Amino acid sequence: PNHPVTPQVRAALEVVDLLHRRYGGQQQGGPAAAATTSSAAASTATGASASAATTASTAAAATTGQGTAAAGSGCGRWESRWLTKRLECQLHDALAFAGKALPPWCTGLARRFPFLFSLHSRRALLDCCAFGSSHALYRFQEVKIAHYRVKQAEKWRGAQQRLARAREQRDIDAISRASDDLDDIERRIYSKRIGAIASDLARVSRERILDNARRLIDYHYPSKHLLEVQFHGEDGFGSGVTQNFYEAVSVALQLRSVSRERRLWVTDGRDADCDMDPDGPFKYLVNAQGLFPQPLPPSTPEEVREEVHAHFRFIGRLFGKACRDKFTVPLPLHPHFFLVLSRLADDSATPRYSNVELLRTYGRAREEIPATEDWSPMDLLRAYAIVWEEVERSVEGLGEDQRRLVFQQVREREFMSSMLNRTYECTLGDFLETSGAAFIDPLSHAPLCPAGGERALTVEVLGEFLCRTAGLWFDAGISGQMESFRAGIHDVFPFSALQIFSPSELDVLLCGERRIEWDRDALELHIKLVSNEQGARFCKKEAPFQLLLDELVDMPNVDRARFLDFVTACPRLPPGGLASLSIEVAPESRSRYPRTRTCSNLMWLPAYSSRGELREGLRAALANATEGGFHEYNEPVVVRPQHAEAPSTASLLAGNPSGAR
Repeated sequence: PNHPVTPQVRAALEVVDLLHRRYGGQQQGGPAAAATTSSAAASTATGASASAATTASTAAAATTGQGTAAAGSGCGRWESRWLTKRLECQLHDALAFAGKALPPWCTGLARRFPFLFSLHSRRALLDCCAFGSSHALYRFQEVKIAHYRVKQAEKWRGAQQRLARAREQRDIDAISRASDDLDDIERRIYSKRIGAIASDLARVSRERILDNARRLIDYHYPSKHLLEVQFHGEDGFGSGVTQNFYEAVSVALQLRSVSRERRLWVTDGRDADCDMDPDGPFKYLVNAQGLFPQPLPPSTPEEVREEVHAHFRFIGRLFGKACRDKFTVPLPLHPHFFLVLSRLADDSATPRYSNVELLRTYGRAREEIPATEDWSPMDLLRAYAIVWEEVERSVEGLGEDQRRLVFQQVREREFMSSMLNRTYECTLGDFLETSGAAFIDPLSHAPLCPAGGERALTVEVLGEFLCRTAGLWFDAGISGQMESFRAGIHDVFPFSALQIFSPSELDVLLCGERRIEWDRDALELHIKLVSNEQGARFCKKEAPFQLLLDELVDMPNVDRARFLDFVTACPRLPPGGLASLSIEVAPESRSRYPRTRTCSNLMWLPAYSSRGELREGLRAALANATEGGFHEYNEPVVVRPQHAEAPSTASLLAGNPSGAR
């Protein structure tokens, strides 16, 4: 819409969009049918341009990868290489995007049909068009300089080694020559720069991180400058410390006391346990699938609503600031958070899923509910929704008598063991009757309709109950929070710039990768071996590096997150995965424990001779990092006892407050 395209091209694109909605989420059968149908549609568009035909046929024919309709994924199978190449060519023109002179189709097509473009090209489009000319040119410049640095890497390392040897030998002339070589390389790299972007330094307190962060973000969000953070009483600074600031804020937002006081997130049912031991293992909210806004019933006072909305606006500004400055906020949000956000952000689009469909995937599946634990309201509503889906299919087209028979069969069907993994059996009808179920919201205990507390919940009205509950949980009860979050991002940069991403892609872009996936080949490819201050350097076949690879491959997800947090100050992989981190490893000669510099993702590794020795040293370093903060030198390393500990923040968002060690 609003772009001057021919009717033939518009028709071809509408066909592609229709086919994507119909077949985009199917894992089997759909893509092949889409390819055939789309090619036919493109060929029958009489008089259509070559670009329209290519768009329609290529988008459906590129059928590689798998996805789910609910997540809006599966873009790879619909990607048009031709359109992606055209977009990337446009984004290589710095004058065009800096002067805001990109052709309208670059942003128009990417927002309306994001599945036609590769994820890499859409991220480049975000960098070029969302954050202003200064940020766009700065990122464009840094990409070019990064390529040039790679070309100069060997010369740089050679000059560093010559300088280290000269210092050991106290050869003044050699030191002068090596220093001149390094200065010459730096001058050549600096000559590629157009200029530097301005940055502001702020100092915050770890003890009052949430209050300090809110004051800082509320003050700094209108500024186009980069935000750099340093902690009071700590020496570290740079990008690693700033990334840890966003991590520390995300940890504070998971405090159960903060969530209860400010009505932020749906509880995990452990509030009573936390009341008995406020500093114990239930200090933080730990929802298996992630955090989701707490629905506010219609009876919520207006002043309470305004305060809750203000908190979510701050969270939106925090995310916007981090995204613009190339950081992530590793807050473990529920996947449905981004589904609802995308749906609210595009009111004109036909919804791919209803509120009840969201409810069917909101709680835990039966096999995920331990038999020894209580179920949550989300688990119960998910079970109700699955049962009602079967009922709807069964009663379709039936008469009244036959419908009553189906309801009776469902009422007498076993429910507790088959749906909630209980060790006892109980039918759905008996459960509804004995539990006194009524039209009451299971979370807020507010009535879902007038006199809802007196209206009994039965199988016949289960569908209405689900619609009312899902409407509160995913629409009316959280619309203000989601709008505030969206407005917070929009305060930093236009939220419409994020509409080129699917909900699952938004999750990765803003919060980082949930699962930390790597194998030995990927680690060996993307971890760089560099020289230390003395010029020493590991080779890939040496025992210390091979032992490190063995340990990283065998690590569970939580320990992988701790390792990432130790080296990069972020417990999640950024967009682009391991390849975008550029982790470096150098020999350690000062200590028998690893140490890191998070601003450059550099780890110094001692020359361990056995796997057990490496594991012990790495565990001690990771445990020390949890308490160490950002200091240039944390010597000596405090060795923590290896006994069972209460869950750390790493087990919450896959991270902990660490620093440049």
